Amino acid sequence: MPSINQSKKIVASQWGKHPEVVPMFWGKPGMGKSHAALQLGEELGIPKDRTLVVHINNHDVVDFTGVPSVVDGQTIFNPTDMFYKFREGTGAGLIVLEELAQSSHHHQQWAGGFTEERATATFKLDPEVRIIASGNRAEDRAGAKPLLSHLNDRLWHLDIETSLDDWCEWAMDNGVPAIGVAFLRLRPDLLNDFDPSRRSNPTQRSWTKLLTQLPDDLPRDLYLMAAEGKVGEGAAAEWVAARDMMHKMPSVDAIRLKPDAMEIPDEPSVKFAVATSMSMSTTPDLFSSDMKYMSRMPKEFQMVYVTDALRLHADLAQTKDFIDWAIKNKDIFIT
Repeated sequence: MPSINQSKKIVASQWGKHPEVVPMFWGKPGMGKSHAALQLGEELGIPKDRTLVVHINNHDVVDFTGVPSVVDGQTIFNPTDMFYKFREGTGAGLIVLEELAQSSHHHQQWAGGFTEERATATFKLDPEVRIIASGNRAEDRAGAKPLLSHLNDRLWHLDIETSLDDWCEWAMDNGVPAIGVAFLRLRPDLLNDFDPSRRSNPTQRSWTKLLTQLPDDLPRDLYLMAAEGKVGEGAAAEWVAARDMMHKMPSVDAIRLKPDAMEIPDEPSVKFAVATSMSMSTTPDLFSSDMKYMSRMPKEFQMVYVTDALRLHADLAQTKDFIDWAIKNKDIFIT
């Protein structure tokens, strides 16, 4: 199964050739399907006011087809502005059909016609408007049901799997604290451990909210209680214990002042935190000093630092420090 980034590459390639292709992202709740769809629009340069997210079950089908009225003895469908602003001649746009698998058969019948004909009762969509759908799987017990066969046949189905690398890359660009990223590198099986029988689950969405919306300075007991309410008791306990340990890591600023002398932590969780904190805060001017310290760590943590630093600053691959490191570690670097 493809990861989110792989799925995005597939869809971007298809849309570059055929804008009328309609993909559907399938996967567990909370793994970033909706966000990935919006990222595709951003990467195409589609403005936010030309992007429409439709939670299908929140609407009557008449909202999509138009409200009928009689004029001079004829029934006329009056379109709502929902899709009308995407009519022919208006230019590129993105329509995201959310929770398609949770929708009724009546809604699915409409979606089957809309995605195939790219038209309502009164107008056609602009040729440069893209449509993408998303939905949870039946086994996730989120209200999903089988899609009608003709609708299935009109979609490109992509079953997305959880990818730690994809999430870490996204998290680094979206304000997720370094120690949270480091913890999930340490415990990657907790990134998306969704179980529909539990009320709270550790998912990519849950971790992101916990790490960005819960004040870090809450008293430990209150912090733990709140974390349990978002990711569940087991995951919260592991995270808070690791967090306590990671808070003991040496200052990144102090490391950069004396990269040859600063102590290397013993605990793997602290090593992950140091490597991730340094990679997320490095600059081309700091890279040489960072590499002096990181070269004293085990190779797996060197790889964490180098991989993330290059994601943020691709030009570092041309520096002497990186080239020397890559030659010295070509076995793990190639792998």
